[in-house]
Amino acid sequence: QDSHIAVKDRVHTEEFARDSFQNLLFSVCRFRQLTLSYPARITVVSLPFKENRFRDLHRKALRYPVDRFSFVGVGDSTPEAVTGEQRNSVVPFTSDPYGCHGSLEAKRRGRNPWNVATPYPKGCEELAGLFEYCSDGFYQGPLPWDA
Repeated sequence: QDSHIAVKDRVHTEEFARDSFQNLLFSVCRFRQLTLSYPARITVVSLPFKENRFRDLHRKALRYPVDRFSFVGVGDSTPEAVTGEQRNSVVPFTSDPYGCHGSLEAKRRGRNPWNVATPYPKGCEELAGLFEYCSDGFYQGPLPWDA
């Protein structure tokens, strides 16, 4: 089997996310649309300073099992980027885990100037409650990866 063809056939994009939480949630849904199953494992590849945000905030908001989640940090982080990460992402997502209030919601709106609707949760209806959830507490409904 030609490995180049295999990789090309397995690479897909998710083009609707407006922030890092949506990157994770929408990618899980996109995976489900393409494979008809949910991921057995998730690996996030991003700048190293974003690890806490993905592992401890977004993964936790999705209630995805920590033992099935990994993060690969690539690249360098300036002190300014680390400070900005804390101020602009970690602090807001800590009090607003789903990013649906205040500065996080405004950032999403600003990144969607044409008000393009997302196709989700079509194709991953088991996550509909999570897509609609907006609270500072964690979503308590059933999720496909619940044990």
